[in-house]
Amino acid sequence: MAAVQLSAQAPDAWLLDFGQSFRAAVGKRVMVQIIDDPKLHAVPRTPAYCRSTVLWQGRVLPVMDMAARLGGAPQAPRLLAIAAYHDQTDKSTRFGALLLDALPAAIVVGDAKSCPLPEQSTAWDNLSLSCFEYQGAAVPVLHLARVFAHS
Repeated sequence: MAAVQLSAQAPDAWLLDFGQSFRAAVGKRVMVQIIDDPKLHAVPRTPAYCRSTVLWQGRVLPVMDMAARLGGAPQAPRLLAIAAYHDQTDKSTRFGALLLDALPAAIVVGDAKSCPLPEQSTAWDNLSLSCFEYQGAAVPVLHLARVFAHS
């Protein structure tokens, strides 16, 4: 019987699908919870990419629609990813929510796969830390403090 070889590398990132061919990644420890069919609360006079909030563990979190922020059409709230990040100024832990089109996938990322940011949106320049190639496509790594700044 042939021995089954398993990868020695454990996943270290989550691949996020925002719909409309917009994808990005975050570190493995960033994701706190996935909420199916979330109950969102509309916020008037806000940008198209951040038109709602969600109540989560006694906190009101901004809900970021990355597809809309990157130039696509606004998404319907199907799945919500709660993410933790550190504030750039006071280093406190903050939380925000990202609309997703599909469940996140656990992936392995390595420095050898580094590549330029996708050309599909210039907004990636300000919203990402770096970029890597995964399955033939460029995947930006989100800089969550920038994503949720002023939201």
